[in-house]
Amino acid sequence: MSTREHTSVEARVEPYPGPTPGPALWLLGAHGGSGVSTLAQYWDFAGDAKHRWPCGNARETESPYVVMVCRDTIEGLSSAHDLILEHRTRGLACELLGLVTVANAPGPPPKEVRQLRSIVTGAVAAHWAIGWHRFLASAARSSLPTWRALDGVPIQTKGAVIAVPEDVIAAGVGIVTALQSALPTLWSRQ
Repeated sequence: MSTREHTSVEARVEPYPGPTPGPALWLLGAHGGSGVSTLAQYWDFAGDAKHRWPCGNARETESPYVVMVCRDTIEGLSSAHDLILEHRTRGLACELLGLVTVANAPGPPPKEVRQLRSIVTGAVAAHWAIGWHRFLASAARSSLPTWRALDGVPIQTKGAVIAVPEDVIAAGVGIVTALQSALPTLWSRQ
């Protein structure tokens, strides 16, 4: 039996540099090739955390909210699990809202992957799944459309081509809902 190295990422001490306001939440890839840059292109409310936990303590200038992203593989899920545990044990100021798993191939994953996914997703508050999309293998990321949460869910008409895949929009709706639930309420201190 081989042992693998545990995944760990640095936590930023200062907010991400950039224009304010920044993204409403950060996508943290549990490993390279997880799909973060593609999802950050699809969702206008999300930014790529560049393999670092956001500082989380500069809430006036940077969102503290994070969604982890991994491939639906043993290695991807194991890396995500490591980072979920790291978030808990290090007492980071950023808030982990959930996990997005991205299919690694068409069709259902092997039984071992499904079992590990069940364990890992049980360790987070929410899980969103993105299926396999063949066209992404040859698409330039910059050519992908963007879905804006304020646009709502597109109405499907027979024969219409939806530019953003339905499961990407469904996951986006779920993440925006989780984000809204996590936001402190205006009246909470009164």
